[in-house]
Amino acid sequence: MSQQPEMTIPFVPENAPFTSEQRNWLNGFLAGLFSQAPAATEQAPAASATILFGSQTGNAEMLAKQATKQLKAAGVNASSFDMEAYDPANLHNEENLLIITSTYGDGEPPDNAAGFHEFIMSDTAPKLEKVKYSVMALGDSSYPGFCTCGKDFDARLAQLGATRMRVRVDADVDFDEPFEEWMKPLAGLMSEGAGTAPADEETAPAEEAVVEYGKKNPFPSPLVDNHNLNGQGSKKETRHIAFSLEGSGLSYEAGDALAVLPLNHDSLVDSIIEKCGLPADAQLEGGSTLSEALTSGYEITRLSAKILAAYAEMSNDSKLKELAGDKAAAKEYCEGRDLLDLFQDFVIDGASADQLVAPLKKLPSRLYSISSSPLAHPGEVHLTVGRVAWDSYERTRFGVCSDFLARIPEGTEVGVYVHTNKNFRPPADLSQDAIMVGPGTGIAPFRAFVEDRVAKEASGRNWLFFGDQKASCDFLYRETMEQWLRDGALTRLETAFSRDQEEKIYVQNRMLENGAELFAWLDGGASFYVCGDASRMAKDVDSALHQIVEEYGKMSTDEAVAYVKQLKKDKRYQRDVY
Repeated sequence: MSQQPEMTIPFVPENAPFTSEQRNWLNGFLAGLFSQAPAATEQAPAASATILFGSQTGNAEMLAKQATKQLKAAGVNASSFDMEAYDPANLHNEENLLIITSTYGDGEPPDNAAGFHEFIMSDTAPKLEKVKYSVMALGDSSYPGFCTCGKDFDARLAQLGATRMRVRVDADVDFDEPFEEWMKPLAGLMSEGAGTAPADEETAPAEEAVVEYGKKNPFPSPLVDNHNLNGQGSKKETRHIAFSLEGSGLSYEAGDALAVLPLNHDSLVDSIIEKCGLPADAQLEGGSTLSEALTSGYEITRLSAKILAAYAEMSNDSKLKELAGDKAAAKEYCEGRDLLDLFQDFVIDGASADQLVAPLKKLPSRLYSISSSPLAHPGEVHLTVGRVAWDSYERTRFGVCSDFLARIPEGTEVGVYVHTNKNFRPPADLSQDAIMVGPGTGIAPFRAFVEDRVAKEASGRNWLFFGDQKASCDFLYRETMEQWLRDGALTRLETAFSRDQEEKIYVQNRMLENGAELFAWLDGGASFYVCGDASRMAKDVDSALHQIVEEYGKMSTDEAVAYVKQLKKDKRYQRDVY
């Protein structure tokens, strides 16, 4: 390390026209003046940021990690925390607070955000006048509780005196672009009045590009199996779907989900094109045809008031303009209708192909719980998908992706990628017991769990609750489950077939019937898992669980609530609900 040159102190020569007393005084003054090096300009400390995420399936967690990385690169001291692991006592000390959260069910917070949500909405929450914040909310606009959890946090932080530095962003299923727009100004806003620290990481040398498959580059996976799991007489159609992952480099664990890129049904696309008055091969700016865009590029099975308003602007139809101008009426019209309904009910003429697709949202991928263990099926990934169909406005409607998967033949290549879900995993301790509740297609991850635990020779017991309509035709994977019982892979199997008797019986009823034993398993360290419908089943199962803990644990209602909360905190109560 090079040394700084020593400073030469000026002095008054002896032959200068001063008395010795004057010369000594002047030399001392000059020595004191010049011996002090100029003070270095101190840089203000770098801004700091805390990012809290509430995540049910891992999307919010993934974005929190991206936000942390981007802020660090911009010189902000950023760190992210699972809301469940964050100590809310630190909240009033935060400088910059970012919240990224999803919403599930009827506008409820994700499981890992429930405790923090309860705290911040309570009267015990502290004043936050010194905190600057911003919220990004994730949701699905097809549900009535769209982004409710994020909206709750945003409003409550403002009530507590925190300063909103960036308006809340509510992102629909396709959240990548809204996230980037939300992030753009944040580092600058945080650094106002603070210094910026250099990024910790050096730029890595450029490497040869390697093809990586993921969300931005889905793997074209060949379909290797597609058969109906329901028997004759069933009112349902549940498909067992298997994809090959050979050559993809993709890997997954039990508990993860697979994202599938569907195509809209040809007949719906053809009908829309016929009504809009444009040729199917009309060219769009990006190079695709109108038919291709409506098949693979855009969501055409859902309407929104925003879409209605956009088409009203390009139409001369007075009835459409009147409808779009009435928010309540527009919302009611959109419920259960699709783009074909709009073109059938109103006249929209004169629009170009680009104008026609401009108001539409991108066709998003759909997530499905993986129903296989990679240890049991190397090179493959399996799904258990219920085909969704319903009648409304004199027409049969279908779920976009479930219908797509139900009708494609083996050999078809479908774009897929793995969606990691760290919040839903079988016990890491192989000696730990597992209680699994998965009616209908909720069986999917538990087929993967049991396969995984068998492959790893886990000594912990497995107890499965499964239910559906009729045992004769809706007992999904029946032979597999019965073989598990014979082999000891399943210690217990409780079934609930709602239509096999006059009084309907569901999985929560079977839980209550076996409450004493279920609590004994829990009290002995078992983990409890639920997969399936969030709006009804998951709530009923949760209610039954609280009732069992209270009754057989001999606890008060408040003590039972605290017990279940602790299960969640210890990751012994996990849910994959939708």
